[in-house]
Formats: sequence, C-alpha cells, structure tokens
Amino acid sequence: MVPCQTHVLLKWQEHFNSSWAAEDSVQTARRHDAAVLYNKLLYNKEVVTLAQPIQELVGPRLPDFECESSASAEKEEYLSSLLHSQRWLAHRMLTQTSYTLGLHHRLVVLQRIYYALHSKYHDKFRVQLPSQSTDSGAECGQIEPASEPCLPGGASKIKSGTDVLIEMGVRTGLSLLFSLLQQNWRYAASVHPESVLCNDVLATASSVLTSLPPLSLANENKIPSVGLDCLAQVADFLKKTSVSSGSGGADPTGRRLALELLLGLAMQRGSLKFLLEWVEVALAASMSSSTSTLSSSPSLSSQQSAGVGFDVIHQTLFQMRQYSGFRGDAVNTQVLKKDADGLCRLSQAALCLFEEICNLASYCLCSCSTDAAAPGTESDTVMVYVWGSNSSHQLAEGTLEKILLPKLTQGFSDAQMV
Repeated sequence: MVPCQTHVLLKWQEHFNSSWAAEDSVQTARRHDAAVLYNKLLYNKEVVTLAQPIQELVGPRLPDFECESSASAEKEEYLSSLLHSQRWLAHRMLTQTSYTLGLHHRLVVLQRIYYALHSKYHDKFRVQLPSQSTDSGAECGQIEPASEPCLPGGASKIKSGTDVLIEMGVRTGLSLLFSLLQQNWRYAASVHPESVLCNDVLATASSVLTSLPPLSLANENKIPSVGLDCLAQVADFLKKTSVSSGSGGADPTGRRLALELLLGLAMQRGSLKFLLEWVEVALAASMSSSTSTLSSSPSLSSQQSAGVGFDVIHQTLFQMRQYSGFRGDAVNTQVLKKDADGLCRLSQAALCLFEEICNLASYCLCSCSTDAAAPGTESDTVMVYVWGSNSSHQLAEGTLEKILLPKLTQGFSDAQMV
C-alpha cells in the first residue's frame, strides 16, 4: 500500500528562506502550482514522508472457537474494536483523495512561505536561529520552535548559563586569592616572617604586566565585562593593601609591590583617571606609614618608611615623555632620590608623577601655537594634536584604536580654545 502523503515530517532549512520569501502565495490557489511547490519541498528534503503504522488496520482478533455463552462486556469490546478499525480505514482512504492531497499541499506550502517571511522580517525580535533544524521535528504538519523570542526594542542580551558560571568562577577565584594573600601576610607577621609567599605572587604579576605592549588595556570595548570587573577588583585590593599598614596588613615589601603593580595597571590602561588615582593612593600610603612609624618607635623610621622602586618611577616618567612626543629636557622642581635599597619616598614619587602630568599638558598646549605663525605676524591658524585611546572614536581619527604619539588632526581645525 502506498504511504499516506499527509503523514510527513517538516524540517525547514534556513538557507532556503530567501527563495521561499520571494514566492507568491497566490499560486497555492491553483492545484497544479501548489503541487509544484510541494514537490520543491520534497526535492529539498524539507518535507519527509513517513509510513503510517499498520497496527490500526488490524481488526479485532476472533476467538478460536465459539463459546457456548459469551459475556456482554466481551461483545461490546469486540464491536468497539471493529468500529474503530473501520473508522481508521475510512479516514486513511479519504486522505488519499485528490481533494485532500491538494489541500494538504496548499497548507504545507503556505506554512513554509509564512515561516520564511517571519524569519526575514522579524529576526530582530528573536535569537539567532541555528543553521539547520533539529531532526526531532514534530509530525503531521508541526515543527519544533527553532528559537525563543527575545525582548523587543533591542533589549540587552540575557547572560547564558556558561557566562554566569565563568563569572562566578572568576569572582570566587579572586576572592579566594585575596583571602589567601591576606592570611599569608598575617601568618608571616606573627609566626614566620621569612615565609611571605604572597610577595612573590605580586612580583610575578608585575613582571608579566611589564612584558605586555604599551596600552594593552586601553581599549575597554574589547575587554569583556568579566575582565573589567576583575580589573576593578584587583585595583581595589591593591589600593587597600597599599594604604593598610596595621598588624593585619601587608609588610613594607608587599605594600611596595602593590603600589608598583597598581602603577603598571594605570599605565597600561592609558587614562589620566587611573594615574591621578595612583597619586592619591601613594600620598595616602605615605601619610599612613608616617603615622604608624611615629606611633611605634622613631628608631624604626628607616625600616618602616614607605617607598617605591626608583627604577619603576623613572621608567614610568620616561614612557610618559616618550609616548607623548615630548622633546627636550624635563624641567621638574622635584628630583627623584633613591636610598641604599634603590627606593624613593612615596610622597616624592607622587609629586614627581603629578608634576610630569602638568608639564606634559602644558607642553601639548604650547606646541599647538609654536608653528602657527612667525614672530611679529598674526595668524588665525590653530593646530590641535590628539593622542591616547580612540576605542570609542573620541579622538575622531578613523579606525585607529590607540595613538601613541601626538598626531595633528583636522577634526578640530576651527577650535577656539582647548
């Protein structure tokens, strides 16, 4: 017996949506055209015919011998099974008529065209569909939904379970690391002063940060939200470590390494905000160290005085001049001085860094008018130079993500004051 053509499995293929969206649904009103479109679905294997089970065609089983007397319940069951089999056979024969097949073809083709149009014009209201439908589609003209609708109006994407697990793992990992570092500092201060493992961790992080290219963390648009949260947590931990000088805090070496790591992060992020935050933290750490030294013993002033590596500050100032295009000798009232251990005082380092920022700002302002006009002449030409991060096109310099050296820009040619 020929399988029933109305018992099918629908498997829409996404790459055929464009061709079906261009089809005219009016063609389905004619039986021949509807059959042609249906054959197209069969050829593309978007409609798979299924053989109907034959269990329903098997009539009720007759008894092997005639009983002398049969119960009325058995007779009712036998008649019900016989009627059910007859109804199923009639239904199956009716589904093979020309009218039923034509109607089935029209409905399936219209459903395919509707799905293609919905996918074409309503993609923004649902999540991106997979390349192919799953094989576990529903039978008899029904298919499983390929995607769940998302919030209209361009709402923010809901985090997936994987993203939440990654964020939870990173956050708990950082919390565990910070707790272990603080516990190790307390253990070393009370029991074994020589077993300070956390200082090695900070030193390793500083060396890794130094090996990165300049302004590696300047483009925050390319850093995922988990990464930005990690940077914020690390910065907060380093600030607290640098300032706290009590019995439960870090030792002088740990505070120095925390300050150097915080300065390295500020330089890699390439923002004035983070440099000024470091200056503020350094001054607070210097005041905290001076207070604790006076309250404990004046004889420990040389050992407890807060400091930072001379080479680190000197290299930072050199990089700031190099990347800003500064030419000539630096004119600073603050002069870095290092002690026998190669350290310089925090207050002096903070003032030198702040003064260098002010000098670079003054230099960049003055450089705009040095070549504008010759001495004794007047000119309205204004030249503006830009540099730094351009991740959000805030410098109006095309697709460049970061500009290390000052660049003459035409976007601010009519500027009156900068």
